[in-house]
Formats: sequence, C-alpha cells, structure tokens
Amino acid sequence: MEQERAQPAAKRARLSPPPQPLAAGAGPEDRLSALDDATLHAILARVPLRDAAATAALSRRWPRVFATLPRLVLCPATFNRRGFPDEDDEDRCEDPGRWMDALRRVLDRRAAPVAALEIDSRFMRLHCNWFSKVFRDFFCNGGLLELSIANTDYTDTEGCALPSAVYACTALTSLDLYNCWLRMPSKLTGLRALRSLRLRNVTATDADLVRLIRRGSAMEHLEIHDVHKARSITIHAPCLKKLDIYSYRPLCISAKKAPPLDMVRLSLSYGLPEHSWSLHDTDDTGRQDADHEMEEVLDLKKMAEREHKHTDEIRNMMSFLCGLTSTKELRLHLSTEYCEVVSMSKAWKLKSLPMKSYLLGLNSLSLVLDHNHEVLSTLVSCLLNSSPNLKDLRITELRHPGSPVPLAAEFWEEQINAGGFLNHLSRVTYYIDSLFDGHHCGGICKFLVMNARVLKKMSIEYHHSQARPEHAAMLEAARREVHLWPRASADVLVELTPVDQLPFF
Repeated sequence: MEQERAQPAAKRARLSPPPQPLAAGAGPEDRLSALDDATLHAILARVPLRDAAATAALSRRWPRVFATLPRLVLCPATFNRRGFPDEDDEDRCEDPGRWMDALRRVLDRRAAPVAALEIDSRFMRLHCNWFSKVFRDFFCNGGLLELSIANTDYTDTEGCALPSAVYACTALTSLDLYNCWLRMPSKLTGLRALRSLRLRNVTATDADLVRLIRRGSAMEHLEIHDVHKARSITIHAPCLKKLDIYSYRPLCISAKKAPPLDMVRLSLSYGLPEHSWSLHDTDDTGRQDADHEMEEVLDLKKMAEREHKHTDEIRNMMSFLCGLTSTKELRLHLSTEYCEVVSMSKAWKLKSLPMKSYLLGLNSLSLVLDHNHEVLSTLVSCLLNSSPNLKDLRITELRHPGSPVPLAAEFWEEQINAGGFLNHLSRVTYYIDSLFDGHHCGGICKFLVMNARVLKKMSIEYHHSQARPEHAAMLEAARREVHLWPRASADVLVELTPVDQLPFF
C-alpha cells in the first residue's frame, strides 16, 4: 500500500556547487544564491516548510539546498494551500491525504539525513506502520539528533504511544515529548546519548520514568512538566546540570548521588484539578465498579482530595531537598493551593536538613510562596539554616484572602541560626504585593538587615501602581521606617523600588 511505503535510505549530503561568477554584461548579481549552504539553511528554517519547498524552483542549486535542510517542522497546517483560513489561529489541516502525500514527496527527495525533526503526532496513529518505518530509517541513517513529538489531539485521552523505534535510537541527543504515553520495552538498546529530555503532559509509570532517566547517563537537562500516573520519580543522572519540574498534584522526587546541578526549579500548583487531573492519576480505574462508584472515580476533584489526604507533602519535600547538596541555584514556587495541602501533613519540626544533606553548593535561592504560612515559614527557615554559603536571596510574597498576619522579625530570630548563611549573604530582593493594608515589609526583611553581616543591598520592590500621588505620604513613611532599621553591615543599601511587574518564575 502507498501509505506503507518506507522512506529510502538518505544519502550522504554533498555540498551545493559554488555559484559561478557572472559574465560581463550579465544581469544584477544574485546575492542570495551566492550565500553558502549553512546560511541558506538558517534562512529557510525561519519560513514554513511549504514555503521553503517552493524555493526549489529558483535555480538548479536550490532543490539540493532544500533537500539537505537539517531541520523539518511538521504541523497539521504545514501543507495547507496558501490562503487557507485558520480560524482563531488554530493549527488545522485542510486535507489529511494532501498532507501525507506532501510529506512523502519531501522525504523521498531528501539528499541528507534529517538532523532535527519536530512533528505533530495527529496523523501518526492513522498511519502508524508508515511512520514506524520512517522513524526506523531516520535512526538507521544515524543523522537524527533532535526529536520533538507533540500530540495536540486533546480528544485523545489515551495519549500517543511513542514509536518503538525511538527507544532503539543510539544517536539521539535531545527528546521532547508532549501528551505522549511512555511504554518502555523490556530490552532497551538506545537513548544512551541523550543530553536533553523534556516531558510535558506525559503518561508513564514510576518504573518507566526511572529507566528512561537512568538510561541517559550523559543527560544534562531534564524537564518534567505534568506527568500522569507516576507518583514517585528517582533521578539517576550523574551529569545533570539543569532540573525543571512542574506538577499539578503530589509527586515524590529524589535525586541520587547529588548530581552537580547548576539550576533546579520546582513548581507545585494544585488548583483546578478538573482541568489538570486525569483518570490515569488514580489506582482505582482498573476496578469493576457499580455505576455510582464509577461516577465517584470520574470526579477529578474528589480524586484530588483523596490524593491530598493520603500524601505526606513534608516528607516529599524533604526527599527532594536532600538530593540537592551540590546545587548552585534553587527556585521554589509553591502556590497558595499547595499551602492548603501541606497543612494536612504533620507539622514541620526540623530547623535544618540533616548535616550530610546541607546545600553546601547553594549560592542563589528564589522563593515564590506565602512565607508567613505556619508550615512554609518553617520550611523557609530550614532552607536558610541548611544553606551556609548562600549569597543571593529572592523572595516573592504570595498572599491570598485569609493569609496570616506577616510574621515579625522576632519570629525569624527564633527560627534562624545566628551563623551560617548570615556570614555570606550579600544581596536580598523582596517582591511585595502591597506596601499598605497591613502587608508591611518588616518581618524577614528587617531580620536580614539586622543580622546579615556582609549584606550589600536589600531591595524591596513593589508595583508601580502604588507610586501615585495619593500614596506619597504612606511611601515616605515606609522609607523612613526601613532606614531606621538597625544594620549588621554598615555598607548595606536599603531601598524601596517600584517595578512594572513581578519577576517571571
């Protein structure tokens, strides 16, 4: 069958012949064609693939330039006719048959291996055999280094299964998956060369995730943004430099053998479970339930509530922090909904991590959370007490109706050790929601100014909307207050600064 026809093995790329000089009296110089292949590839990479293919008609050189284009980006609208209306900027395919025929022609005319492929998987399930052969050819040629597969069919509740050929690829260095299902084969032969792994809205078991991460022994960048089904992830990646995790539900994450991480970002946001949770997130979906019981299972909000009650968030956070001993920069974003869930756990009693788990490499710490919350205030103290070499601290205040009264400087005096990071902290940036209405900037800011011995700058930033003429008297009173704070460092600069927006996490 036509759809089963495999892509022929790609030939080794040959450079286009250099353009010949124009004869005397010829027309104007063609400067575009005088460019080398690499420059032309960079230009064509910035236009849709359909338009890049049209350049083959320019001269005898251009078909080979297009046929050796190293990156292919394939979206549903890639091969639509020019002028086909895209309503509301939707990525819609005009004619699936035309799309497949155009892709076959592009691949048949390749003159070099594809180095990078970005593909929407909407057609992969309909033509799974053909696509499987295409992927096998890509990997056999040894040229595919970067692969991105996105499933934007949101009616597909199962998710797109990753083609089995991907697990056997030995040259792949970057893998980006969106809305896919990972099913690791019993015998894994590829993926050892992975340096970057990005998983967004994927479904996978704990065991499959651990195997995939551990397989990439050279991995330097790992991003996990929403993972269904999995509840516990153990990270074995000795070369890991950057770890970025976002989760809409409780997830236990631990890193083994303290990889030399340059940056770690953890964001936990537990709001709106009806939009983020999935049936794959419960262990109950395999049961044969009565109709009324099944309705309860399908209630994603109740599912989230059950999970929250049975999860020890404090233990999860401890497991996570204890694997970061060599991390240089740590960013934590804990939503106000997270505060409600963490309150169900037992009280946080530790003032610091175990000595062997101290964050000795940590130089920069960014916190976006309600640091006045009973549990989170103790977490902040624990982090500071466990980071003896911390130099740069950033705190973004998160507050919501019902937030507790800001904690006074005396509270932090009791919670934070007198030595440690207070001997190294040189810069603090504090982003405050409001200088007024009881949201004063005393508390932790005042404590740090009074106790950080080498502090150079304390910057308290607030939204510029509070700098109106009617606020002048209150702003001046706030400035007088902060300038009266006792200082442990005679050189410290304390300033209140208006900003247009809070920093992006």
